[in-house]
Amino acid sequence: MTAILSWALSAALLLLAYPLADGLLRRSPLEHTRILTAALALALGCGLLTLGLYGQMLLGIRPTLITAVLPYLVITLPFALRWQKTPAAAPAAGWPTAQRLLTFAMLLLAAGILFNAAYWPFHGDDVMGIYGRYGKLIADTRTLVPFVGRDDAFYQAYPIHISLTYAFAFIASGWENEYLARVFPALLSLGTLLAAYELGRHLYRERVGWLAALLLALTPTFARWASSGYVDLPMAFTFSLAALFAWRWRQGGGVVDAFLTGFMLGLAAWTKNAALMGAVFLGAWVLFNTIRRRMPLAHLLWMGTAFAVIVVAWYGRNWVEAGLIIPPTAWTEQAQHTLAALLVFVLHFENYSISGLIVATGTAAALWRLLRQPAQSPADGLLLTLTFPFFGAWWWLVSYDPRFLLLFYPLLCMLGGAWLDQISQRLPSRAGLSWALTAATLLLLGYNLWISIEYKPAIVRDPLMSDAAKHAILTTNNGAQSNQR
Repeated sequence: MTAILSWALSAALLLLAYPLADGLLRRSPLEHTRILTAALALALGCGLLTLGLYGQMLLGIRPTLITAVLPYLVITLPFALRWQKTPAAAPAAGWPTAQRLLTFAMLLLAAGILFNAAYWPFHGDDVMGIYGRYGKLIADTRTLVPFVGRDDAFYQAYPIHISLTYAFAFIASGWENEYLARVFPALLSLGTLLAAYELGRHLYRERVGWLAALLLALTPTFARWASSGYVDLPMAFTFSLAALFAWRWRQGGGVVDAFLTGFMLGLAAWTKNAALMGAVFLGAWVLFNTIRRRMPLAHLLWMGTAFAVIVVAWYGRNWVEAGLIIPPTAWTEQAQHTLAALLVFVLHFENYSISGLIVATGTAAALWRLLRQPAQSPADGLLLTLTFPFFGAWWWLVSYDPRFLLLFYPLLCMLGGAWLDQISQRLPSRAGLSWALTAATLLLLGYNLWISIEYKPAIVRDPLMSDAAKHAILTTNNGAQSNQR
């Protein structure tokens, strides 16, 4: 298949997930927006496509392009054929000019991240050595990479969601199209912006959701890693959606919200094994609310089944073939049990900018509210349940690498957004101050756009350079580590 057709097919398949997402959400008694539908469609599109590929190979079927898309089409086409475009709830209208300007700047940042993903081929240690490598092996052999007879069996126990998006891109293209492959995880990473907006809107109000997305976009480490092809932000995307549907379930959502809670949580574990820890935290919150009769007990079966089907399919295979669930690949002996590591969001301005300080302050404020009035702070309770233990586990086990904080950082941005929203309501309205803050924020977003694109001088010198020239540049730059911008 030519390059153009493979790009068109990939886009068409992801678009086909929109009627499915819309059809599912319409079965919930709660309203939904187009943004939530788009976020769910993106998660379902990539998730169902890769799970279908995995299921075939698990059964011993060597997938072709036709068989790769067939299970996906069986699920999505009935919804697409019956889909009638009817109005969904729209976000609050009448945004101020400053808010519209900043939203446009966020869209430019997203475009820069997608450009960087589509322009450069694979690079970065984990992409070259794990995710991209296994994606190529799967595409070449059309089978799962076996544990037996290999010296890298630990890494083969890593979830293969992203590796299978790479494999699909290669199968659809007929060659190792690393440019198309890199777009899949970049889209999932950008999905965290949509998830942050929707979760903040559901937990607090629309303005908090927008501020949460803005804080995430203002974070330099987000701009650096979103196009890297690593799995941290894609996991954060589905983990955030799992939290969102759990909240909707608590607020009167039906069976579909319970099911999507489990399915999104399963997709998070299908992306990175650290999500199993997050599943314990969210599961404890769900169980607590079920015991308090805020969530129907009968719905637990839907959540548990959706989660178990995905998790058992992958981690069960690991146990049967290799006798392990999670490989011991974390360098826990290098963890830094220091005060500086605890204050990572404040001290590492180069990674978190002003967002880190706001997030840290918002988290402290949420903890104070929860301690003072726990019954009136259920939203704070959910976010703190999902982030505080995660942060503690990071600090104790893997604080040598701040990248892992991205797994739950979008949830912290909601706490920062809630604090900003409260502060802004108390401050007097002054046009001059508002525009000064807007200008400063635009500059910070511009900086993130700048660092989101790698090797800019090389692009300017030869924007239409060949694949070989791009690989030569990456090789010359010592493998072009994915955090070098």
